[in-house]
Order: sequence, then structure tokens, then C-alpha cells
Amino acid sequence: MGDVEGAMQTPDGAWRVEVVRRGRTRWYRIVHGEDVLDWLSIAAVERILEEAGVERHLLVEVDPAVRARRTA
Repeated sequence: MGDVEGAMQTPDGAWRVEVVRRGRTRWYRIVHGEDVLDWLSIAAVERILEEAGVERHLLVEVDPAVRARRTA
């Protein structure tokens, strides 16, 4: 699945963007409720957030391990 190296989310936690790495490969993942969009480029992340009306400048850095602990 890959290791989450970093994460940002909206202040209410509704939208989360994760930086994921497996070996030398790095990609982005968006988590929104039960929906998970994986293997995204940064351009795709920007487009998806824009289409959803999520203002990227409002994203705050969060501990990437927090979500993993809640779902484990």
C-alpha cells in the first residue's frame, strides 16, 4: 500500500491529502469521507480540490500517522 510521508487536511478534517511512498515511487492520495482516490499526481489533486470547492490555502499540515491509528 505504501507509507504515508506527509498529510494535510481541511480544518474540519473533511478533506485530507496524503503523500504516499513505496520504494522510489511517490504519489498523492485524497481521502474524503469513505472515498479514497489513490495514485494521483499533484495536478490531479489540485483539479479535484478545485472542482470540490476546497481552498488549498486552508489545508493544514497534520500528523500522517493519525489516520492510520484510527483505521487500524
